[in-house]
Amino acid sequence: MNSAQMQPVSMSPTLMTSAQTTPEGESHSNAQQYAENQLMQALVDGLWVEGFFDGVTAEWLTPEQADSLIGELPEHTLLPESVLLSEQALLMEQASRRLWRWQHEAGGSLVMLMQPGITQAWEKVPGSRVFHVEGNPAGLDPVGLNSVELNHAPSWRVLTPRELMLEVLKGQKGLTEDSLGQGERVFLEALRVSEVQTALSVDHRVDTRQLLDRTSAEFFTVMEQWASLLDRPYHPTAKAKQGMSDSEYLAWMAEFAQPVALLWVAIPRDQMQTGAAANNTDGGPAAWMANAETRDALQAALAQHGLAETHVAIPVHPWQHQHALPKWLAQAFEAGHCVTLEVESKPWLATSSLRSLAPMNDSAHYLKLPMAIHSLGASRYLPAVKMLNGDLSARLLHQARDKDERLARSLYLCDEGKWWAFMPPDATLFDEAPRHLSAMVRSYPSQLLEDDSYRLIPMAALGTPLPEGNHHFFDDWLAHRGLETSAETVTGLFTELCQCFFELNLRMFRLGMLAEVHGQNAVLVWKDGQCDGLLLRDHDSLRITVSRLEEHGMEDPCYCIKPGHANTLYHDDLEALLFWMQTLAIQVNLRAIIDTLAGHYAIPAASLWTAMAQVIDSQIEAIPFSAEDRQLLRGQLLEAEDWPYKLLIAPIIERAGGPGSMPFGTGRTTNPFRQVAVLEE
Repeated sequence: MNSAQMQPVSMSPTLMTSAQTTPEGESHSNAQQYAENQLMQALVDGLWVEGFFDGVTAEWLTPEQADSLIGELPEHTLLPESVLLSEQALLMEQASRRLWRWQHEAGGSLVMLMQPGITQAWEKVPGSRVFHVEGNPAGLDPVGLNSVELNHAPSWRVLTPRELMLEVLKGQKGLTEDSLGQGERVFLEALRVSEVQTALSVDHRVDTRQLLDRTSAEFFTVMEQWASLLDRPYHPTAKAKQGMSDSEYLAWMAEFAQPVALLWVAIPRDQMQTGAAANNTDGGPAAWMANAETRDALQAALAQHGLAETHVAIPVHPWQHQHALPKWLAQAFEAGHCVTLEVESKPWLATSSLRSLAPMNDSAHYLKLPMAIHSLGASRYLPAVKMLNGDLSARLLHQARDKDERLARSLYLCDEGKWWAFMPPDATLFDEAPRHLSAMVRSYPSQLLEDDSYRLIPMAALGTPLPEGNHHFFDDWLAHRGLETSAETVTGLFTELCQCFFELNLRMFRLGMLAEVHGQNAVLVWKDGQCDGLLLRDHDSLRITVSRLEEHGMEDPCYCIKPGHANTLYHDDLEALLFWMQTLAIQVNLRAIIDTLAGHYAIPAASLWTAMAQVIDSQIEAIPFSAEDRQLLRGQLLEAEDWPYKLLIAPIIERAGGPGSMPFGTGRTTNPFRQVAVLEE
């Protein structure tokens, strides 16, 4: 049986399952099991969509075979009976579900319950487990159905995510835990850390009560904490912040809402690069983000060290000061070029990106700092070259607003031009060491935080189910609008969100640019119950097509790209640029929102995909595209047989822990809108 023979019949959300729900008010006592369930879903789906199982000889069991085999499987033991569905019950829920069994040459068998998917041909049934049996006892038929009468009952066990990955590597490459390559070890360690840290996060509850009764700034802080619970959806190692101990993770991840006391380091003015909105003669970051007491303390400390005229003080995250600066910049400190000042400033709060910090007042000035933790396959430093490119992108974004009235009205931009970066005279923009000592003051449009009719909602928060499963922001939105909760009203709000999101992004696309609008960077601007616009941050990831920019009177920004390294900013044509809308915008950001809404409100995910398709089609028609552009967009988004897919697992293994930004590759998967069209026939 192959994917062409199986068509989706009905879908269950992949982020929220019956095995991930606890009664309201009950302590989440099974955080480890919740973490395993969440990561197993992402891992299995990732392995399938990336083609790890494409070349294996496996069996799709008939319902009769599956029914017999399920009787051999272990019972649930770790979760309360009230929240469990057995594999047999899950199998019977939908006629399209199948048990899949792979007996590999290394002598083991994997069994998992699968269903046709929307964004990929097959996905693991949410809430189901993955099983393994060692060997194939003599006398058994291919699926072990005669085990009872032959007295050779196989020993089935439930796998953890790490155990599953080891079994895949064993079955496909003949690798054992002792013979793994560097890449496999890197991925498995990230998977282990992700499981541990996910459990720590879900064992803590973000306080999401009375959201709309809070000030706009307080609301934004809570939504950042909410978004941090999942981090990047569908990535099995997203929560792994490698390099942090458990106590550090609890102290500095956003969801725990622990104040962060920043340290300060003085860097020489003549060994510093600055952003478009800063210069090396000003007071540095302290002028924007420190109170009068801290500014006075910094001036006194600089004077005490004889550095008042020659140095600028920049803030440093305490983790970075303890772990990264001694490793990368010991010589600069030993020589006295950089000096730690005996000043702390507090309090600050981590946001969903960890290295970005929010003030604990109503200030519009936030911070972005380097942290050399390893996350999503990359070190989270803050290089000057990225911020230089961000300044160039910001100029383009402002030009786009000048050229489109709708963008001018509803596309909001953070000011990210205030930055300072250590740059010794013998260093280059691409050297490793200097990028660990820098700072950016990110300023949000002040009216969005001062006017309580506005709400800033990181879109990642809308795609993150709470572990206790009892709240979504749409609950607050419906109540504010005086609407009853129903499939129709939820779909209506989602449609409004899509209309805002796609109109703005497609208008930018028409001009030859696309921002990195995954759920963390794209912030929905909500005003008194309506979608008012989008706020963009992290401008250094603006993707462009120069020929189209030039058609609209703009120029190549001349991004600084490391020679010989992969470039993801420049694209030869609009079709290549569209990749980022299909992957980050739809397959990650909006898909997570759909899955979370479908799980929370028990509505079909397919209906929300249909609503999105209708919005895209209507926006393609309404925006003044050329006929050629309309044909491209409809052809690639709505009519194509398949879509590109951003690979995640294989690239981490291939990178094997080397330097660089988040590793990725490109594969192919289903076109979700064609899949849904088949579903609704």
